[in-house]
Order: sequence, then structure tokens, then C-alpha cells
Amino acid sequence: MEKRVLIAAGGSGGHLIPAQQLARLLMQNYSCEVHFAGYHLCSSPYFTRESFGFDEITSAPLSHPIAFLGAIWNGTRQAMKVLRRYNPSVVVGFGSYHTVPILLAAVLLRKKIVLYEANRIMGKVNRLFAPFAKAITIQLPQTKSQSKLIQVPLFPWILERVKTQAEARSCYQLRPDISTVLIFGGSQGAHFLNEIAPLALKNKDLQAIHLAGNKAAANQVKQLYDYLGIAAIVKDFEPNMTDAYAAADFAICRSGAGTIAELLRYEIPALMIPYPHGAEDHQTRNAEFVQAKGCGICIQQKQTSAEILSVLIDECDWKRMKLAFRSQKEQDKAVAFDAVVAQMGGFA
Repeated sequence: MEKRVLIAAGGSGGHLIPAQQLARLLMQNYSCEVHFAGYHLCSSPYFTRESFGFDEITSAPLSHPIAFLGAIWNGTRQAMKVLRRYNPSVVVGFGSYHTVPILLAAVLLRKKIVLYEANRIMGKVNRLFAPFAKAITIQLPQTKSQSKLIQVPLFPWILERVKTQAEARSCYQLRPDISTVLIFGGSQGAHFLNEIAPLALKNKDLQAIHLAGNKAAANQVKQLYDYLGIAAIVKDFEPNMTDAYAAADFAICRSGAGTIAELLRYEIPALMIPYPHGAEDHQTRNAEFVQAKGCGICIQQKQTSAEILSVLIDECDWKRMKLAFRSQKEQDKAVAFDAVVAQMGGFA
């Protein structure tokens, strides 16, 4: 049997970055071919087009019913041609409306499907296709029980050598003896943190690594730190988050699935401000999971200001939160994601 996997993914880095890590693991460990299909792959800054074969598939948000139906009709026809041409052993879906036509085509052509759910609340697309899936892989316990659930390790699955704190701070040209906060909001939620986080650090014995989301914002945020007299390394985006986490004592961040997995993986306590416009408020459920374990604090954006954030930074017992990570047991029964896909595809 030919070892071929088609990965349906698109949208934010939270979907595409883990999808590409899975692809690399499959190619490395099982010598299989991996092909991508999804909406906006041609323009996504999170997809390395030179590394993988891919097809652009039409889709549209579920919130626009008329446009959605037309796009799904066209996208499903496109996806069926891709599936017939590529003939994968298994199709792996990473959620979001960007993947609906591919998964629908997979159902119609009776292809094996594996779904990946990163959040604590299963997304609409994964709920829609769950009955047709051979397996549903999860990294966090689900708020509602489901059959077919398989626990996989926390993202990232490809781990680089973690530098010592001093080594990592040296990479950012930061002092090794000053407490360091990592601030980031992902691809959608950076703006609010860009506005309040620098102000919250005023007159504190802290230095910062701040990821502002884009170059224009990074320039503005850097000017604000300089005006406030705060030592800070400001970047638009950090391709090597391992170093950023290694340098940090704690984080101020959103609570998307990728962020939560990384916080738990690298044992970084955090003040989590859920992105208020996330589907079904899933970021709040993610953050509450970490807070319940004593590894962070969840505070809603509408209740947050620079002054409140400043007080929380002072009041949090960061060392106690750091110790709380040691008792985490959810990953004891985790199965490698690539192994699940290989088994379902019949080439394990």
C-alpha cells in the first residue's frame, strides 16, 4: 500500500503550524508522501509552500450562509478531483471552515478520516465530521465526552534543544539576572496586549520579550517601551518560540490551543486574557483548565486594564505556579500523533 496522507488545514498559525509539524513527523518516521489542501494556502504567512505539495480549495466562513453554500459546492468538486488524483490512505482534518470541502469530499469518497482537536471545546467543523472519523485526536481533555478520542502529546511534537534561561536571554541580548516576561497575542489577539502590557510593566524590575503581531505594531510598541524606559526586545513574530519560553519567567498572553499546549509543555505560568471573539468562547475554557491546575490566572479582557494587570503581576506567586506543573498527569497515556495517523492509514 502506498503511504499517502492528505492534510486538510488552513487559516491561522494555530492550525497550520501543528499541521506542518505532523507532516514532517510522518515523512521522517514513516517515509510517506504528504500533501496539503485547504483555503488560502496560497497566501498564508504560516504555510511554507516550498516544503509541501498543496492544492488551494475554495471555502467560506459558516457565518455567511449564501457565500458558504456556493463555496462549499465549488470547493467540494475541487477537493474530489484532488482526492481522486492523489488517492491518500487517510485524510487528516485540522478544523476550521478552511477544511470543510476537503472533509466533505473525503466522506463522499469514503476515505478514512482522522480529526485533530486542539481546544477543550470541540469546534463546529470537527463536531460535524466526528461521526465519519476513524479517530479524533486531542491534546487537552474535552469538556464533553466523545467516543473515538485519542490523547496525543502536547504541541509542539518536534522538540528542539531547550536552552538554559541564561543562554536564551543572551540570544535576545537581555540581562541574565532580571526577571523576564513573555508577551504575545497570536495572529489575531495582539492589539489589546500591545496597548496595555507595556504600561503595566512601568516601574517594575522586569524586562520583556514582546511579540506584537506585525512589523508596524512592533515599531509602535518598541517606541512605547523606550518612552517608558523599559528594557524590551520587540518583534513582530518569533519563529523559534522554544527560545522565548526558555528566557521567560512568566507570560502575558491569550489562550488559544497552541499557546496553552506550549505553556504546559514548557512549564511557563501565565496571566491569560482569552481572545473575546473566539468561536464559542473556547479560549476561556482553555484558560480555565490551566487556572484550575494552579498554573496560571484567567482574566477576561473587559475586566482588564493596565492598572489591573500591573497589580496582578505583583500579586501572582509565580514560583508556586511553576511548581504546580510538576503534578500534571494528563499526558501519561498519550500516543504519538503520527503513529495514530499511520495506524489509521494502514501503514504503521
